[in-house]
Amino acid sequence: MIYIGGQNGVDATGKVVADDDAAAQAVRAVDNVEIALRAAGATLADVVAWTVLIAADADIAAAYGAIAPRLARAGAPPLVTAARVAGLAVPGALLEISAMAAVMNV
Repeated sequence: MIYIGGQNGVDATGKVVADDDAAAQAVRAVDNVEIALRAAGATLADVVAWTVLIAADADIAAAYGAIAPRLARAGAPPLVTAARVAGLAVPGALLEISAMAAVMNV
């Protein structure tokens, strides 16, 4: 099992991308999950569970719409848990995404 802790929509320097744009931040957060998975020898296709925390004032429909195709898997779709939160630890972040992947022989 590979666990990827909460990833925000931040660039390589840690700066939040696209202030007030939940969709753009969601795309970047999934990009960051994908980078971490690759480093561990896995891909998005290996993800069996996602957790998405989204700020109460963020546009959840836009965020989910931007990333839904990347969260889905052919065959057995992964578990997706989403929750609205009052705020996140990274100032300016509108969401945080975690993933759990199952890979044989890693």
